[in-house]
Amino acid sequence: MTPFSNDAKYVAKLQLVERQIAGKELQLAAQGLNALMKTQPNDPRVFLLGSCMARAANNNQGELQLAVKAHQLAPHWAPAAIHLASVLASAGQTEQALVMAEHAVAQADNPTDQLELLVKAAAVAHLMGDHEKTLRWLRQADHIQPGVVATRYKLALTLIAAGEFVEAIDILSQELSANPTLAALLSARFTACLGAGQTEQTLSDALALVALEPSNETYAFYLAFARGENPAVMPSALMAQHFDEFANTFDRHMVVGLKYQLPRDVAQMIQAWYPDKKVDVLDLGCGTGLLGACLGPMEGVLVGVDLSTEMIRLAHQHGVYHRFHQVNLLDAVDATPADQYHVITALDVLVYIGKLDTVVDGAYRILIPGGHFVFSCEPDTENNSDYQLLNTLRYAHGQKYIDRLLQHAGFVDITIEQRVIRQRVDGPVLGLLVTASKPLTPPLKKP
Repeated sequence: MTPFSNDAKYVAKLQLVERQIAGKELQLAAQGLNALMKTQPNDPRVFLLGSCMARAANNNQGELQLAVKAHQLAPHWAPAAIHLASVLASAGQTEQALVMAEHAVAQADNPTDQLELLVKAAAVAHLMGDHEKTLRWLRQADHIQPGVVATRYKLALTLIAAGEFVEAIDILSQELSANPTLAALLSARFTACLGAGQTEQTLSDALALVALEPSNETYAFYLAFARGENPAVMPSALMAQHFDEFANTFDRHMVVGLKYQLPRDVAQMIQAWYPDKKVDVLDLGCGTGLLGACLGPMEGVLVGVDLSTEMIRLAHQHGVYHRFHQVNLLDAVDATPADQYHVITALDVLVYIGKLDTVVDGAYRILIPGGHFVFSCEPDTENNSDYQLLNTLRYAHGQKYIDRLLQHAGFVDITIEQRVIRQRVDGPVLGLLVTASKPLTPPLKKP
């Protein structure tokens, strides 16, 4: 590593800047960093702190540039390497991030440093959706220092994501024997038991969670489902948490991994309906903005609605959305004035809402005459119920139910197309792509 000063006064200045960044005192931190760069222009610690400050200021480009500079100045310094890996992961540069994480782990000088680096490297791999590397690094960390609850919890979560439910349940049960009231462990075991079909333990864990936090809407939702009930909608907090965690890998996972092409196909439909691109679109559950990326610049207005801060942050980077609303989809529909949009889309989001009457009626009211409502959902293959919450904690909807709601609202030209929505390891996932139009003239009222 390039030599740099360890003078006590200089190190104290570095530490002060670090505290200022943590305290969001960014102007003071910037002044301090500028002064330090003048006296120590080759100190990687200064650029590492600069990268952290850029992240705090939501300056993605600056964060990456300064992280690269820190690593260039000290290519064998593990803290700079693991920081760059994390920044690359946030930027979606998967292969580079994982290579840099591997490099950082290899630079560890002692078991204590190696433990910290393994946990950070596992976080990078988790962010990239690489379950194999996440598990490998977490297992190594657990081997170096066995019994750390945080490490074991992350290991269990990764096993759940990889579909290894039985091993996850075993780890979580071991930890719960020593920490029986730790809600995070109970919640994770609830999810693992759902995947494994262990209904008795699922109910037991849901009851324990509600006993710990009676006012927690997510835990009440878990308990209702464990009791065989069919809740009408998933709690907003649960949806936001899920998609905040999923945001950085969403595009790669859905488009590359699962062959998810609905945004592209729906964008083509919109472009065919409005070839002059003079169209106002409301994108409900916009996620990372895949629809906007496929549409490109429009002459009308493109508005995104999502609960997830991270999803909206990534969607903003496409530069095609005019504004965003970080609210519950149902609240967004309720608050939008009538006759506002040519097109309303809701792609892969209504799987988190059971009862759809409010969404359908609201979409009809919000559309201008002649406008189009386009949405997707997962079908109830038995078609015996209006909607059903599945073990995946996603809703399936009956085709007859959808058609009935659309007709009752006043929609015409209704099409419900069965098609492959995405791919899974065990085969294609069938779904429904639904389109409906608001008539140009209101229907005559019956006498």
